[in-house]
Amino acid sequence: MGRFFVKRRFKQMLCSIGAVALFCLPVFGLPEKTALKNGITVILNKDSSNPIIAVTVFIKTGSSYETEENNGVTNLAFELLVKGTSTLSAEKFAGKIESLGALLDTSGGEDFSTVALVSVNKYFSKALNLMAEAVLNPAFEESELDKVKKDVTAALKSLEDRNFEATYRKFKEIFYAGHCYRLDKLGTLAALPKITREDVVRVYKDGLKAPRIVIAVSGDYPADITEVLESRFGSISAQDEGTLRKSSTDFKLEKDLLNVVQRDKAQSMLILGYPAPSIKSRDFPAIKVLSGAIGGGMSSKLFNELREKQGLAYEIGSFSPAKAHDSHFVFYAGTRKENIEKLKTGLFAQVENIKAGKALEEQDISAAKNYIIGNFYLDKQTNSRKAWYLGWYESVGKGYDYIDGYAEDISRVTLEDVNRAAKKYFNKHVLAITESR
Repeated sequence: MGRFFVKRRFKQMLCSIGAVALFCLPVFGLPEKTALKNGITVILNKDSSNPIIAVTVFIKTGSSYETEENNGVTNLAFELLVKGTSTLSAEKFAGKIESLGALLDTSGGEDFSTVALVSVNKYFSKALNLMAEAVLNPAFEESELDKVKKDVTAALKSLEDRNFEATYRKFKEIFYAGHCYRLDKLGTLAALPKITREDVVRVYKDGLKAPRIVIAVSGDYPADITEVLESRFGSISAQDEGTLRKSSTDFKLEKDLLNVVQRDKAQSMLILGYPAPSIKSRDFPAIKVLSGAIGGGMSSKLFNELREKQGLAYEIGSFSPAKAHDSHFVFYAGTRKENIEKLKTGLFAQVENIKAGKALEEQDISAAKNYIIGNFYLDKQTNSRKAWYLGWYESVGKGYDYIDGYAEDISRVTLEDVNRAAKKYFNKHVLAITESR
């Protein structure tokens, strides 16, 4: 923790320099970790630079804990948390939140699902009461469940109509065969109609256990914040019966796989994916830099070589999402049907050049690192995003203080690190193609 303490104090010292010193009065503290009596982990980040308080509750439940039969049930549950409680209808609950000028949002995920509150400190106590009411006493009304099912069904049909989303879903299904990430958080058109209210209630209650929860708070919160949280969330069971379990987290791509789907679309889409490390791996920063350098924007190698010079794609790039377990590195490209074979050849050639250390130079790595670090700092400026990062890093086992360590790890990545990671991970692949008829 020493380097984080020095870095944070250095930032505060800068505030006192020059003519702006009189305005640099807010109090900033180092993030700290504590716990409620029932075992819920609490991360606190004091920031009095504005009157906003953000609270994000992370619960270890999501599509990773689902089956083919109930896929999408967690997302339904979390959508319903803001659709009424045991004492308030959906309309009245929404009206009370709006009357406080607060925002309450929920999200079903893969490894974790979240409930997030943003409130001004003046009405924080009342807003937190409503958040706790939603978390502890959701109504899960049958009528509201039917409405949410219709909304999610419409969203899934919309995704099927979009080339990238449809191809990416098919890629993940093939890439993660037998793995907990094979299931999409929204579920499937086949599973959704069969999910009952009883399914939703059971899955939600199985996840709402203290050992599965992290609460992150950032902003101008009261001095007795731990007691405040205790009074709202202290009744959650301290015992996890283990009834909610993930499917397999073991992953190994043993052979190259190809999937081609023909659709009545004007354009075609290619997604070429390779294994990538989880956020907990030492290789994670190198893979993030590689993604930024090779396909992270309009100055990337992929964009310049395959789009600008050869005109093989109308959109092209790469990404590697941060995952609690094994991730994936994806090259994607939208193109015309007649360019598919040339584009495949071009993508595979780029992969071989990366592995051979011929694709990237020092200036590419430097530019990618600057871009990643800059965007990271811009993204975590608000208290809501700070709370999210603190809770996310703690929940995945990286530790809440990685909110400071991430940029430092990215800054240390070298060209040699990137080339070494490419050789290690860019071997077996999955290629998913949506081809226009």
